[in-house]
Amino acid sequence: MRKRNFFLFIQACAAAMLLCSCVLSSGVKKPETVIAPVTESAVEKVAPEEINLHSEELLISEDTGDSRIVEIFKDEIQDNCERKFLDIIVFYQNAELAKSKLLFDNLLESLEYLYGDIKVSDKVMLENFWKEFSDQGVKESSPNLFDIYESLYFDEELFAKEKDPNELVIEQKGEVYQVKQNNANFAYAEGKTREIFDQAGKKVTDEFIRSVYDNYVNYLSDRIGIKETYIRSQKYIKFIKKKLNENRLNEIYSYIPAVTTSFYEGAKNGSVWRLENTKQYRSIRSDMGASTAEVIKRIKALGKKGNEFNIISTILEEGRYGIEPSELRKDIFTDNFSSFIAAVIILSNPDDHELNGIQADEGGEKDYLASYETYIKDPAKFTSSKSGAKEKPQKSAPSQSFIRINYKVKKGDNLQKIADLFNVGVADIKEWNPKDTKKKYITPGVVLLIKGYKYQYYTARSGDSLGKIANKFGMKEFDLKKINDLNKNTIIKGRKYIVKKN
Repeated sequence: MRKRNFFLFIQACAAAMLLCSCVLSSGVKKPETVIAPVTESAVEKVAPEEINLHSEELLISEDTGDSRIVEIFKDEIQDNCERKFLDIIVFYQNAELAKSKLLFDNLLESLEYLYGDIKVSDKVMLENFWKEFSDQGVKESSPNLFDIYESLYFDEELFAKEKDPNELVIEQKGEVYQVKQNNANFAYAEGKTREIFDQAGKKVTDEFIRSVYDNYVNYLSDRIGIKETYIRSQKYIKFIKKKLNENRLNEIYSYIPAVTTSFYEGAKNGSVWRLENTKQYRSIRSDMGASTAEVIKRIKALGKKGNEFNIISTILEEGRYGIEPSELRKDIFTDNFSSFIAAVIILSNPDDHELNGIQADEGGEKDYLASYETYIKDPAKFTSSKSGAKEKPQKSAPSQSFIRINYKVKKGDNLQKIADLFNVGVADIKEWNPKDTKKKYITPGVVLLIKGYKYQYYTARSGDSLGKIANKFGMKEFDLKKINDLNKNTIIKGRKYIVKKN
């Protein structure tokens, strides 16, 4: 009996030793070890090496830190939710309320990830999201985030209405858009557009009004850009209008530079009017008085009163002023012309767009007048005196009109890659973004302004796909996704995408 107990005791000891061995070999650590901070040597260094490059090869690098992963995670959610909200606006304004509600639910679910296990109300999440929202123009527009939220979640009758009396139905090539007329921006843009067309004795289509509204909102989304355009316009607009009136021409011609050069007088733009870069006109392109005289002479040669819209539309589409009367477009309802009307609405109503209080700069008017009159009397005085000098080859001028593209810098980008993507120069990007390009490195997520001279907006239709749109406009699918900041291949009907001009 004792032997048996002794053997049992030996077996128990052996089992205890085996168990202890297993525990030690399993790598189980004490609580102090679990919470011990990771040593610096264990952290993988991801900061880029310092490399001396030419300014054209400005590096795009990441700013690293202890909270790098958390911050990127937060930024990605914020960025993703901002894109969702832009889609919500489109659906909501098109009266596609069910889609708006579904996408808003998804936005709220995404925001919940920022708070982990902490339960936060929708209101708090939306307020924090709105504080960090990057597009100030969208924040200041109507309807805003909270208007849409209140409407979708607390208006019990909204989804029960079979037909909203405040809807305007627009038919476009078999498709129907329902635009909420109680949208303050839409109602304003529609009223001003009809007023401009009534003054010209022209009829306007509902489809064109929609296009004007889209361009109007696009201008307002770039508050800084439109304000700069207005400030520059004040230097020249009074002189231009005075000369148009003297020649019995409509003042509306004075806004052509708003969409062709934003009244910027840089040498590359061919000054304010952007005359063609040829030997005959190269000497007057940057002379405000002489170039205005030449443009007025060409406009007067294009015909009688009443065809102002046809002339402007043709100039914007052709990218030149040297056109014959037989070339004038009969169909004026183009995207370039709707962009022009949107610019006219904003610049001719500065008080409505918080542009008031900016005084006109009339300091150069005497110089403009002198060169204007000299050119009228003797244009030969403006020809180059170096007639025997060899002409340097000139690059073809880009399209006269452009759209403002906000390009979000991505990891792996550099200025040359971005310039090649949009077919512009590195110097152009630096000129448009002086603050962001003066450093050696730019952090991914920085938004650069790109003037898309060779790009336009395209509204997706039924049956469109990423591949179809890319093929239609001669683009690579990769470039189309990158320019429009798309993470997926999904195309949404009614949404506007940036594409190359045909």
